Amino acid sequence: MNKPYALLRSGFPFHATLGMRRVTTNPMDMTIGKDGILYVLNRSDGIGAEIRKTNWDDEDLGIIGSGLQWPVQMIIDDLEHLYISDEAKNKIIVFDTSGKEINSWGDYGTEEGEINRPSGICFDKDENLLVVNTFNHMISRFTKSGNHINSFGKKGQKEGFFNYPWGIAIDPTDGNYLISDWGNNRIQRFDSEGNFIKSFASKGDGLGELNGPAGIAVDSQGDIFVADRGNHRVVQYDNEGKYVDRFIGDSVLSKSARTYLMANARALRAREMSTLEQSRRFRAPASVRIYDDLMYVPDNGSHRIQVYKKEAYELQPDNILPDDGIPFLYTV
Repeated sequence: MNKPYALLRSGFPFHATLGMRRVTTNPMDMTIGKDGILYVLNRSDGIGAEIRKTNWDDEDLGIIGSGLQWPVQMIIDDLEHLYISDEAKNKIIVFDTSGKEINSWGDYGTEEGEINRPSGICFDKDENLLVVNTFNHMISRFTKSGNHINSFGKKGQKEGFFNYPWGIAIDPTDGNYLISDWGNNRIQRFDSEGNFIKSFASKGDGLGELNGPAGIAVDSQGDIFVADRGNHRVVQYDNEGKYVDRFIGDSVLSKSARTYLMANARALRAREMSTLEQSRRFRAPASVRIYDDLMYVPDNGSHRIQVYKKEAYELQPDNILPDDGIPFLYTV
């Protein structure tokens, strides 16, 4: 898949809200099955964890999985197996979509091949599992059955080093790895062999700055999206790391939330006493996922999924003037 020459970004309007407290409780991550079912990874108010199933009709389709303790991320493979990183157990746990545990692996420790508080996970081009080995400050590659292949990274602030990394995504346009370096408040790009290429962003709450970057995703056009957890937003960059936009939350009441509120007089009074603007905003989003042209944001502190729809058009060289580095004095 090739990068577009340039993009005409029309916008990224808010699209929908799914879920509510008691269903998508403290969602950390989500994925989508082949049948369109949404699998939402919940931490459940700190009293355990579960996978909750829902759909675009916002129906509660039940709970699957058991034995999770403090999960971080979840991905699905072509066999419809759900892979979950559990930082409390220092394990990768695998379920089928009925909730049956089919595998669990990971040896706790600080040596290469061992795991210490895993967070972000993704599949590489060979369907091996890349694990962000957060407290070991490295990225580790394993087979799906848990055999260690290799690792790269060490603790530090220099470029190419990590300080409690969290999220990982593969750029579909070139195969490079994008890693959110939580403690250094930056994004780092590596090639598929683990060689450092570049980094961007720095600590702060200004445009393009980050405060505890968590989950990360890259869409088919090469745009990069980061769950800027400490700033309660999602930040969008272009493929070179240039700041494009930020999303602070635009939630409406989901179908399930409306049904619950209309049947609960006390909850209605509490909502009447709050401000609508604050209720719309993100609260500590931990992940961001891209499926087709939709961006899904598990809104951890507000117990819901917020969805945005990208509108962008790919440009060819004859559609746009080359960048000569000279700013225009007008805009359209």
